[in-house]
Formats: sequence, structure tokens, C-alpha cells
Amino acid sequence: MLSLRPCRAFPALAICLLALASPRATAADEAMVVRMVNNAYLPDTLTVSVGSTVRFVNDDPEIHTATQTGGFDSGLIFPGESWQYTFTAPGEYQYVCLPHPFMVGTIVVQ
Repeated sequence: MLSLRPCRAFPALAICLLALASPRATAADEAMVVRMVNNAYLPDTLTVSVGSTVRFVNDDPEIHTATQTGGFDSGLIFPGESWQYTFTAPGEYQYVCLPHPFMVGTIVVQ
């Protein structure tokens, strides 16, 4: 009679393939994040390439915005939430938090 034994190699192979196929954050992805911490943007100046998406993350207990006059506007970003914007043209983009106008930042797109 033919005996079928479970093959232990296939589950390990499946796990490896899933790990390789899973999207991972890279150092470049992490570098394109502006955090709102202690009523400040960190970093306050960020340089990215054309076509980059920057994520603005509110790590403060207060509501913030990322607002460029005549340009992008996040609307209200509540504590623990985020908003992202894709920069499609080179330039220097200065932005401010509307509830806290002393919070200013710059995205340099090359």
C-alpha cells in the first residue's frame, strides 16, 4: 500500500515565498515621512524626488494640518492619523499648520 506522509518542505517553502512577496517598507519609504511631534514638523525640511509621496503623521495629542498656500491642504489630521501627498513637479513647497501657525515646514522636490 502506498503511504502518503506530509511533506515538511512545502510549508517552509510557502512561508518563504509569502515573505518574499509581501510588501516591505524600505529606508527610502521611511525617509518620506514627516511627523508632527511636540507642535513641530520633524524633519522641518525634507528633500525628495519628483513623483515621491510624502506621508504626514500626527504623533501629537492635538489636531494639525499640512497646508501650502495655494497648493496642497491636508485638512485636519487627528491624533494618530496620517495624510499623504504626491509631489509631481520640482520646486520648494513651504507649508504650515493652520491651528498652529508657528509650525512650518518645507518639502524640496528635485
